[in-house]
Amino acid sequence: MQPLPAMLQKKIIQVNPYEVARLARNLGISTTDFIARYTVGNGSFLKFDESSSCRFLGPEGCRVHPDRPVVCRLYPLARHVNDKKNEWFSELQPEAECRGEYGTTGTIENYLEEQDAMAYMLAADSYLNMLWDMMTLLEQKSTGSETAEVRDDFAESKENILSENRERMDMDAFPLDVEEKMHMHQEILQLWANGKI
Repeated sequence: MQPLPAMLQKKIIQVNPYEVARLARNLGISTTDFIARYTVGNGSFLKFDESSSCRFLGPEGCRVHPDRPVVCRLYPLARHVNDKKNEWFSELQPEAECRGEYGTTGTIENYLEEQDAMAYMLAADSYLNMLWDMMTLLEQKSTGSETAEVRDDFAESKENILSENRERMDMDAFPLDVEEKMHMHQEILQLWANGKI
């Protein structure tokens, strides 16, 4: 496994709606409130404080550890999945101040199991697959010509998908457990993407 280049090791913690719902439940707040208070990028990334530390890092460690996102569960590994569903892992250079325990023995499979990462990876994959489906739908709706105007319209549509439809991102609309909410949420997003609602 090769370490990622330094430019790809920028501090970011990406979250999907499943992870947002888990974190919001952990804090006892709505997903809408969580997105407003703790994320940037239309709810896609966790905010960091003035010292570039995660807002959930306290004196005793991670305050939301049982519901931490998959990015945190896998650290210092990074998981990559492409549109052909090929999966691979790379190793990040651990932060000097990181108090997490990790080693270089064992297998990735065992590490994923120890970190209880599978449900999070499946949720991330399902949202990623949905995003690719939505991108395909947007591409099909374009005229097919490669003019700068079409490319700009496509890029703008892609950027606005979440911001224009924020209410569709709030899983609290469904009084179910987090996993059931995620499945219903994805069904609604698919219906919306296909123009059925």
